[in-house]
Amino acid sequence: MKNYCLIALTASAFFACSSDVEVNYRLSKNVPVELYVESTYSTIDLSGIERVGTIVADYVHLDYSQKGDTLIIQRNFEIDKSRGYLKNSHPAELQWRLPQVVTKGIAERTVAVEGFDEYDSLLYRIPMPTRWRDQLLNPDYRKHLERQEKHRYEMDHLLVGKIPEKGNITQLLKERGRLKFALIQVDSVVTDGFHNLDKRQCFGYTVYFKEKESFPYYIWEQHVNSKIGTEKFQAYHTGLKAEYETAYWVTLDPETGVPCQEREVKAGIHTMVNPKTGDTATFKSNTTLERLYTVNDTLETK
Repeated sequence: MKNYCLIALTASAFFACSSDVEVNYRLSKNVPVELYVESTYSTIDLSGIERVGTIVADYVHLDYSQKGDTLIIQRNFEIDKSRGYLKNSHPAELQWRLPQVVTKGIAERTVAVEGFDEYDSLLYRIPMPTRWRDQLLNPDYRKHLERQEKHRYEMDHLLVGKIPEKGNITQLLKERGRLKFALIQVDSVVTDGFHNLDKRQCFGYTVYFKEKESFPYYIWEQHVNSKIGTEKFQAYHTGLKAEYETAYWVTLDPETGVPCQEREVKAGIHTMVNPKTGDTATFKSNTTLERLYTVNDTLETK
């Protein structure tokens, strides 16, 4: 996190002279959006070389609409183009292949997430080894995907009202009660001005935070069984846990709140234990999650 802190400290130098940006989340009409999602999962082998194991890529259609104070985001799956070892079974990514998901939010919090009742039937439609399907049928995975959906909404709706265009706004958001998250520890939030994306002027900010994962099985599975890591650690299959330092970058249209682009960069340190010897070993992972939002002007409705 040292590099992240340096970035945050550098950006804070602009805080005093930065102009303000007014951020709202109100839609005067429905906004159709084409979303491309790409997630890259890599680990570091014994020689220190980073090796990519899984690339998840999906196309989905979104419709943003508003009813009173409630923002409604409807997502429909279109095409999967994933490749690599866990292309059909990474639990964090199966959300994109659900037929339809509807997320409803008021202000910065989600109030409803619908569509995850199709999760079990999705697992039977996707070809995968039986041992993985049996694990993914664990109800905890479905809850994990629902939490991810809520988490992404809340990260996209972190800012509201007048926000400095460039600077460290961590204290400002704390005073406004916007950094109350149950499962993550936010270090800082930094705005970085406007970016020309998808022919839109998009306001950007980065959330730097730490998070933990108590049972990161699928990264371990990719690392020791996919021929990109080492079979030496196949016996180290208990005591799995991980800690991540994450930079979550969001850009959005400040007038409507519709995102332009999101990028999560997660640097992980993973611990694993050999149950017979009690020995502990670690390995590192790098995960990049990127989402590109393209407003479909030809389908815009009033």
